[in-house]
Amino acid sequence: MGKSASTPPTPDYVGAAKQQGIDNLAAAKQSNLMSNPNMFTPFGNQTVSYSAPTFDQSSYETALAKYNAGNLDRNSFMRQGNPEGDTTTGATYFDQAGYDAAQAKRGAAPTREGYMTGGGIPTVTQTLTPQAQQTLDSQQRVQTALANLGEVGIANAYDTLSRPFVPTTTKIEHDFGGYGAVPLSENFTSKSEVPLQYSLDTSNLARMPINAGTTAQDLILQRLNPTIEAGDTSFKQALANQGLAPGTQAYDAAFRNRSQQINDLYNQAALQGINLDMAARQQGLNEQQTLGSFANQAQLAGAGLYNTAMQDNYGRGMTTQGTQYSQGLNKAQFQNTAQQQQLAQDMALRAQPINEVIGLMGGSQIQLPQFQGYQGTSVAPAPTFAGAQAQNQAAMQNYGIQQAGNNATTQGITSIAMAAAMAY
Repeated sequence: MGKSASTPPTPDYVGAAKQQGIDNLAAAKQSNLMSNPNMFTPFGNQTVSYSAPTFDQSSYETALAKYNAGNLDRNSFMRQGNPEGDTTTGATYFDQAGYDAAQAKRGAAPTREGYMTGGGIPTVTQTLTPQAQQTLDSQQRVQTALANLGEVGIANAYDTLSRPFVPTTTKIEHDFGGYGAVPLSENFTSKSEVPLQYSLDTSNLARMPINAGTTAQDLILQRLNPTIEAGDTSFKQALANQGLAPGTQAYDAAFRNRSQQINDLYNQAALQGINLDMAARQQGLNEQQTLGSFANQAQLAGAGLYNTAMQDNYGRGMTTQGTQYSQGLNKAQFQNTAQQQQLAQDMALRAQPINEVIGLMGGSQIQLPQFQGYQGTSVAPAPTFAGAQAQNQAAMQNYGIQQAGNNATTQGITSIAMAAAMAY
C-alpha cells in the first residue's frame, strides 16, 4: 500500500481578512498622499500635511511581555542520536523542524506598527507670497473702511427714514378757469309770434249724429214715410181682395214679408244718412287742416330766419369758449407735470442715503488666489485575502494529484500481488 498524501492545512482566513484591512488603510493613506500634492504658484504655495498616529505604549509593552513569557526553550528541542533516527551512538542534535513548527504556531512577535492608531488627518496650509499678502492686506483695509463708512450711511438712512415723508410739491390741479360759461342751447331755440296750430277748431264742422244717421235720415224719411203709408193701404186692400183675413196663415206670411220690406227701406235710409253725415264732417275737417297747415308753414318760415341768426351767435360763443377751455387745460397740465417732477425729486433725495449704503456694502470684494481643493484618489489595495483563497485552491489541487498518484501505485501493487498468487 502506498503512503497517503497529507491534507494541506486550512488557510488562516481571519488573519487574511485582518491583513486585508491593514492593506486597505495603507492604500487609503497612499491615495491621499498621491492625490494632494504640494502646490507652488506665483501667488503663493499650498502644502498638505497629515497628523502622526498615536503609539499605545502600554498595550505594546503588555503584549510584548506576554509574548516573551511564552518564549520556547531551545534545550527542549535537543534529541538523542542523529536526525536519521540512530540513537546508539550517544550523540545529540537540535530538532530544528520541530522548533520551527512550534515557533510558527506561536505566532510572530508584536511590532510597534501594530499599536499605532489614528493619524492621517490632513491639514491644508496656504501661504501667499509677500506681494500677494500685501495686496490682500490692502484689500482688507479697503473693505474695513467701506464697512465703517457703511455704518455712517446706515445712521444717515435711519435719520431720513425716521422722519415722515412730506413732499414739497403743490397740489394737483383738478379744476382750471379762464374761460367763459358754456352757452345754453335753450337760449337759442326758435322764437316766433305766429302760434303753431297744435289743435283744430271743430265747432263749425257738420254735427255728428247722436243716433247714427239722425240728421240725413230725417230728410230721407220725409219722402219715404208717405210712400210707405200709401203702400200699406194698397197692401191691405189687396189682401182683402184676395180673401185673406187677418189671423190666417197666408195673411200673416204676406204681412211679415211686407214688414221686412219696410224694415229694409228704413235700414237703407239710415245707412244713406250716415254716409251723408260722415262725408260732410270729413269735408269740414279737411278744410280746417288745410288752414292749420298754411298757418304753420308761415310760422316755421319766420322761425327759420330767426333760428339761423341765433345759431350763428351760438357757434361764435362756443368757439370762444372752446379756445379759453384749451388754454386753461394746457395751463393745468403744465402745473401737474411740474408737480410730478418735483415729487420724483423728493423721492430720489429720500432714497439716496439707502442707495449709498447699498453701494458701499456691495463694494469690491476680497479676491484670494485659487488653489486646488483637497481631493482623494482611489488606489486598489493588495488582494491579500484573494491570494490566500488562491493559495488554498492550489494546495487542494496538489493534494488531489498526490492522492490520485498514490491510488494508482496501490492499485498496481495489488494487481502484481494477485497475479503472483495466481501463478503460485
